[in-house]
Order: sequence, then C-alpha cells, then structure tokens
Amino acid sequence: MSDLEYLVNELPQLADSMKLTIGNSSDIRREIERISNIQNKLNIIENKLQEVLDSERFNKGVLGAIPFFGTIASFFIPGGFLVDALLTAGSGLLAEKLGEPDKETSLADLIENVENLIEWGDGLKNIAENILNDSQLLLQLELERKSLSLPEEVRQIDEDLRIHIDFDEEQSLRQQVQQIKVAQEQLKQVQPKLDSIVQNLERNVEPIERIKAFISYFGESVFAIEWFDEEHGLIISYEGQTTTLGIILNECVSLKEKANALIDRANRLRGEAEQSLKHLEKERRRKEQKKPSRKQSERSTQTGESLNSIDRTMSSEQRRGGRSGWILILSTLTLAVLGFVGWKTTFQISRSQQTIPNSGIPLNVGEQKTNSEASPTLTPIPQPDPTATNLAAAQKLAMEAAVMTQNPPHPLENWQQVQGKWQESIKLLEAIPDNSAVATQAQEKLSVYRTNYQAITNRIVTEQKAATNLEAAQKLAGEAALMVNNPPHPKEVWQNAQSKLQQAINLLSSIPQGTFVEAQAKEKLADYQNNYTLISNRIKTETP
Repeated sequence: MSDLEYLVNELPQLADSMKLTIGNSSDIRREIERISNIQNKLNIIENKLQEVLDSERFNKGVLGAIPFFGTIASFFIPGGFLVDALLTAGSGLLAEKLGEPDKETSLADLIENVENLIEWGDGLKNIAENILNDSQLLLQLELERKSLSLPEEVRQIDEDLRIHIDFDEEQSLRQQVQQIKVAQEQLKQVQPKLDSIVQNLERNVEPIERIKAFISYFGESVFAIEWFDEEHGLIISYEGQTTTLGIILNECVSLKEKANALIDRANRLRGEAEQSLKHLEKERRRKEQKKPSRKQSERSTQTGESLNSIDRTMSSEQRRGGRSGWILILSTLTLAVLGFVGWKTTFQISRSQQTIPNSGIPLNVGEQKTNSEASPTLTPIPQPDPTATNLAAAQKLAMEAAVMTQNPPHPLENWQQVQGKWQESIKLLEAIPDNSAVATQAQEKLSVYRTNYQAITNRIVTEQKAATNLEAAQKLAGEAALMVNNPPHPKEVWQNAQSKLQQAINLLSSIPQGTFVEAQAKEKLADYQNNYTLISNRIKTETP
C-alpha cells in the first residue's frame, strides 16, 4: 500500500510539469525531451495502478483510505483544468472534480486520468514540433522576443503621451512633436497586431495560429501552455501568473479601445504643438526682420540730417513768407503720419497672426490634412464598455484566487485573501446589468464563483478550527506536564494528567489532513502519545 500511495502522491508534481514553455528553438527541443521523460514516468504509474486494479485485494477498484494531500485549486487534473475548482479540506487530488472530502476515488477513473495526461503530453509535443517545422514562426518568435508585451507597450505609449505642451519654448516644442510622432508610429504597429490577435482568438483556427497570437501578445515575456479546459480553452502561464484564452481576448479588446483613444490624443497634441510651433517660428522671423541693419542705421542718420537741413531752410523761407515752406511742411507731416499709420498696421497684423487658423493638423496616424479653427476641438476619448471590463476584471481576480491556492497547505491569512478576491469578483459580476451583452456569461460565472466563495469560506472555518484545536491541545499537554512534575504523586494526579493528555490527543487527531497546522499537529501527536503511554504505565505501578 505504501508503494501505491507514493506513486499516487507523485502524480501532482508530474501533472504540474506537463506543460510546454515556448522559448527559442533549442528550448523547444529540450521541452520535447522533458515531456517524453514525464510520459515515461506516467506510463510506469499507469502500469502499477493497473496491476493493483487487477489484483484480488482491490477487485472493487476503490482506493479507500489512502491519505492524499489536500485539494489544489487550478491544478492540472486530467479531465479538466480546475480554475474554478471547489476547495474543501481533506479532498483528494485525484478526483476529477474537487469538493467532497470523503469521496473515494475509483482506480479505473484514476487510470483514465493518467492516460489523458499522457495524451496531453503527445499534444504538447505535436505543437512543439509544428513550431520547429515553421521557419516563419521561428523568425516571428525570435523578433517578438526583442519587443515588449502588448499590454506593456500600450502602457508605455500612454505614459509618453501624458505631456503638457510647452507653448512658449520653440526647442521644447520641437522635441515634443518628435515624441508624439514616435508614439504615433508605435501605434501604427500595435493596431494591426491587436486586430490579428483578436481574429485568431475569436475564430476557430488551428492551434498553431493561436500560438502565433500568443507570441505576438506576450512579446519578450516567456509563456507556457499549461492545459486545455472546455470552459476556459487554453490555459497559459507567464511570469508566475496564470491566464486563459478568454481573458487574453478581453484584454486585447480593451487594448484596441485604449489604442484608439491614444491615437486621438496623439493627433490632438500634435496639432496643438505644430500650430504653436509655426506661430513661434513666425514671431521669430518677424523680430529678425524688424531688427535694423547697419546700413539702415546709417541711412536713418542721413535722413535725420537732411530733415534738420530742411527745417533750417524752411525756417528761413518762413521768414521770407514763401509758399514753398508750407509745401515742405505739409509733405513732411504727411510722411510722418503715413509712417505712424504703417507702423500701427504692422503691429495689428502681427497680433492677429496669433489667431490665424493653421492648416495641416493631422487627424489620424496617416497624417491626413484639413483646415481647423484657431482652437482645436478636443476629440472625446472613447471609453471601454464597463460591463465587459467588469467581466474581465472578475475573471482576472478569479484566476489570481485560483493561483494563490496552488500547492497547499497555506496559512489562514492566505485563504482569507483568496476569499476576498472571490468576493470582489462576485461584486463585479453582480454589477453587470441584465441587458448587457455579457450578462449571460456573467451569470454563468457568478454561479461558479459563489460556489467557490462558499467553499473557501468553509476552508477558512476548517483552518480556524484546526488552529484552535492545536492551541487547546498544547495547553492541555502543558497542564498535564506541570501536574506530574517533581514526583511522586498520588494516583489521582497521574490519572488527571492522563485524562488531559487523552483530550489533547483527541483534539490533534481531529485536525483534518491538508490543513496548515497538520504537520505540527502530527509531531505533537507522537509526543503526546508517548507521554500518555508513560503515564499509563506509571498508573499501573501505582495500583496495589
């Protein structure tokens, strides 16, 4: 029986390792070899289980009291990736669905699960070989490994476009225009990527096409194909996180909306910046033209001397009473007035240039041109559908909760955090109205999430009770130790100590398997049982 228990308890680690990490060509070849080694071990386990099933001792095909580990959420059990698995204390890992702690597992079902796991390995190796045989895909993989993931790339573009136009500084404006142009070029590349990914994830395409979509989406982030589930589709892990095809699809739809909003923002900012830049350039040229040159200064001096000479001549003519003096006076006054009016007109035109409409403001990434008003109309930024956002956020929280429960046991605080995530995901789904496009999907998820929330709540109660039992047992054992300290003692003292130890043993024995304090309880239990035996023997010697 111990051999069987060892083999069965080895399955979780093997199942967890049955995945395909997408790296370079050398990495993929090593993955094929690694998966084959896992399949060989699974074949050995399958043969051993089949021998047990065929034996007379297990002719009913029931495992019975094998002490399996506690349940693991999001564990890759053949027959279904349990993202929304029920989590209850004491459940067997090998049940196809979790949540019944006392349910016995059929050996025939277990063998079928192992066979499915081996078959899944064949599928992963087939995907790996298809990647290696596709030279264009390998080239895409190599190129994408040098770029950011799409979510990170859109986030950085968003950061780059969070700028305040410097309307008064020409050099700064030039730099900002260049920064906006770079962001626009990046958006030109992001948009077709997102369109292609959404199409490949929405349509019923070959697995290799989905792999291409994932490669474009994750970029430099290494990802692994973990499992396939009828409800969630392909399950993907990356950088310590786990996600699904549906979540990635929703994220890409949101990224498309975000990219469109960024295009509008970039066009508006570029229009404002280029308009202000042209105005500053005109002002600079006007000032340069207005500044007098050396020759103009000399000419002004000569003109002044001539005017003085004319004034002296006119004075003498006035004294003589000649008409020519009045003619010269009128001519001089006329020139002066016209000069003042001309200067005034020039000043007014210069001021009006500040509000002259500027043409050539790009309205999209393709830089189409049209006339615009002096103050550009701000294009409203489209907002994502809040109901779809709620659904995606709820699924993300659910995935995080499932990942947090992998590889138990966990302390009570961990389970409480998981409970909080399930609770928050339920609130998000409950906020989706019945007339929403995702209402049906939300209701389906809501039913599952509520069940999972209740299961986690039950797990928390179990963990709390286990911790309380351990604490109470330690207190009773301590009291018993104090009672028998410094013997000899009357028989009644030994009997009271024996009773306290028996209570402590009962409390520890009631602590379920898979709880966080189970290991500590087992250690204490062995000590308390030894002490109980010693006290029982002492009572026998005290009896006449």
